[in-house]
This record gives sequence, structure tokens and C-alpha cells, in this order.
Amino acid sequence: MRMFLVALTGAVMAVAPTAPLVAKSKNKTQWVYDGRAYESYEACKRAKDKSRDRAAIVGAASAGTVAAIAGGNLGETALVAGAGALTGAVIGKNAKKC
Repeated sequence: MRMFLVALTGAVMAVAPTAPLVAKSKNKTQWVYDGRAYESYEACKRAKDKSRDRAAIVGAASAGTVAAIAGGNLGETALVAGAGALTGAVIGKNAKKC
């Protein structure tokens, strides 16, 4: 009986390290964007689009602010803010891929 318990304990100890490998055998694909892992491509794409939109807003605001401080009139400031938004969107879009 004692040998049976020793053999059973040895078998459990030999199989225990492989238990996490069996649990992860689903082979799920994770999509990574900006240091965060997403379960689906759609969630990763939404995060990327949100980043692009934020970059466009920041680009427009910063370029418009600089143009206004530099003394541009309303038309020039709006034109520079639009160019800043376009530049920010391109940078946000091409920063990383899902």
C-alpha cells in the first residue's frame, strides 16, 4: 500500500507541470495593439480606430493652438488645424498594426 501511494504521488508530480500546457491547448490567437492584448481582431481594430481618432483630435488642437498663438487669422488657423488633424490621423493609423 505504501509503494502504491509513493508511485501515485510520483505520477501526480510528474504530470503536474504539464497541466498548464493542457489548459492552454485551445491555441487562442491574441491580437496585440499598443501593449494590450485583445481576444478578437474586431476589439483590436476598435482600439486602433479609437487611437487614430484621439491622435486626430490632438493634432487639430495642438496645430490650431500654435497657429492662433502665432497670430494667424481664423481661416489660417482652421486650415492649420485641419492639416494637424490629418497628420495626427495618419500617425495614429500607422503607428502599429493589429
